Amino acid sequence: MLSCLNPATAAMPDPEEFLRLAGRWGFKGADHGADFWAEWAHRRSLDYVREVCEDTGCVIAHGGLPVNFREDDDTFKADLKRLPRIAATMKGLDTTAMSTWIAPVTHDEPRLCYERHVRRLREVARVLDDAGLVLGLEFVGPKTSRREGTPFIFDMTGMLGLCADVHDRCGLLLDSYHWYTSHATVDDLLSLTANQVVHVHINDAYPEPIDTLLDMKRMLPGAGVIDLAGFLGALARIGYDGPVAVETFNDSLKAAGPEEAARLAGRAMARVMDGYV
Repeated sequence: MLSCLNPATAAMPDPEEFLRLAGRWGFKGADHGADFWAEWAHRRSLDYVREVCEDTGCVIAHGGLPVNFREDDDTFKADLKRLPRIAATMKGLDTTAMSTWIAPVTHDEPRLCYERHVRRLREVARVLDDAGLVLGLEFVGPKTSRREGTPFIFDMTGMLGLCADVHDRCGLLLDSYHWYTSHATVDDLLSLTANQVVHVHINDAYPEPIDTLLDMKRMLPGAGVIDLAGFLGALARIGYDGPVAVETFNDSLKAAGPEEAARLAGRAMARVMDGYV
């Protein structure tokens, strides 16, 4: 597996600075929005980006999907129109996927919301497939994220169903926090195949009742109560060998600044991923 830095943990505004930050603190990959990477490659060149990757020992491992499929049709169509160029660039940077999250509640009729997701995400997946990329979808697990609205998709079973309806090249963005807060198990992970897991986020949870945990309040891997050895061990057993990005929403890390946050995250990742990289 490939240890990656995600900007939720430590961010830099410039892509080259972000990649070098990740490389300085032991990460072998960087995870950011696909448009963040593509703009850099269009501005400088694919060759230049590849040279920076080689210099830092840190690859561009993943790109977040730059398509707003949650709003009106015009917004969606405008984003979809520019997706082929971004997808081709990401493929040129040797990435394999783009991923996004799915809201765990809806304020519409659930059936209509589901059909809209399938219709729009199917168009996205087709564009990515044409470029040789796959689409990853992330469920949001915390029960506290379902306080307002009608529950939609918030666990692995529901998301696997959506993936199957969208495209045969669509799988999970699997987050250890959402896995834990949705009350999923190691056996649930072992029921997957490697090609059903597109991308992985890793982080940890405070020692509080699971159903009271907040989505945007997380710990660095190994600092909390999630069975990350079981999580990573199960992924290894099914044959997943792709990116594992540390995505930690934490006020203390943010206050420490990107350099210190990346240092602490790199140290945490080295501990929990020992034997998996």
